[in-house]
Amino acid sequence: MHWLSRLRGIGPERTHTGADIDERAFSEQNMRLIRRVLLVCLAIGGASIVAEMIALGTHDTYIRYSSPFLLVVVGMFTWVILRRPRVVILFSRAFLAALVVTWLVVMDQRLLAPPEVDQGWNALFPQTFMGFVLFAVIGYLVYPTRVALLHALAVTGGSVVVGLIALHTGPDRDAHVADLLRFGVYMLVLTGMVYVLSRAKERAARAFRSAANATIEAAAMREMAYRDPLTGAANRRRLLDELAYQAVATASGAHVAVVYLDVDHFKRINDERGHLVGDEVLCMVATVLQLHVRESDLVARIGGEEFVVVAPGLSLAEATALADRIRSVLPTAVAAVAGSAVTASFGVTVLRPGEDPDEVLGRVDALMYRAKRAGRDRVVSAVD
Repeated sequence: MHWLSRLRGIGPERTHTGADIDERAFSEQNMRLIRRVLLVCLAIGGASIVAEMIALGTHDTYIRYSSPFLLVVVGMFTWVILRRPRVVILFSRAFLAALVVTWLVVMDQRLLAPPEVDQGWNALFPQTFMGFVLFAVIGYLVYPTRVALLHALAVTGGSVVVGLIALHTGPDRDAHVADLLRFGVYMLVLTGMVYVLSRAKERAARAFRSAANATIEAAAMREMAYRDPLTGAANRRRLLDELAYQAVATASGAHVAVVYLDVDHFKRINDERGHLVGDEVLCMVATVLQLHVRESDLVARIGGEEFVVVAPGLSLAEATALADRIRSVLPTAVAAVAGSAVTASFGVTVLRPGEDPDEVLGRVDALMYRAKRAGRDRVVSAVD
């Protein structure tokens, strides 16, 4: 890639990098959202555990012994989300699987408990059944959609199967089978609804990414349409647009300087050292120009060995000084790639209010040729 393209990041690689950055940004936004949702869920879960400990801890054996452990796990999970974001998804999946297994064990033990222990079917409300609902929904945060669907179906099937077995062998003896099956149907309906919403979200996300990538590619193509393919500087089309725009800006009294340069004896370089060296010289000229102008200035190659700088805000004297600085450093810089010093002739003028781009280019081109006739390697400036 040529000198100026490497300097300014212009070229085909820019589009690919932009798409990659956009994809990474989108993933990071998703992760930030997931972390926030998980933090909210943990806060609600922690508060619920504390509330259950206060209300039922002395009467419910499972709450009395499991709640402190769950609070510790909630605290660890919160720390992972805040301090180890890269392992949040992996930790979430392991945590979710452990919770599902724990809830199934608690469900089984409560349904198998003898009547005098005050457990049974009524003890499953609300925390046990609500836990299964939350686990099915949270799976869509930490798994891909299709895997999350299987996870939700596994939670539903596991709770129904464990419940049926426990009801059949426990003291209630099939008393709440219909209620349990009804809960399973509700879970299936919820699972289907969340799956449809999640798929819709994925389609919307893909459409968003496609639109964003298309915008980046379109911007890159527009950039290429305004760039000289060899040097990476702006091309003639971009220069004419800039001059037309700045001609309107000068109506308010703002100075807009135009610097025109032509490399001296460039044909001799091509003839004696070949076009590859000639191309390197042109790229180095563009690099020198870009390094010495401001970010707001425009550097354009308008054909052959001719370059133009449009410098808004510079007076004729300031632009002349800029051209002389470039003229003085150009030979040494070009010698690094050409093997010998190469000079350039400069013309400098200022844009008139409402002036046609071709007209100002004609004026500054004439000044540049005056520098050529005066002996080359010099700057000639004038308003007219």
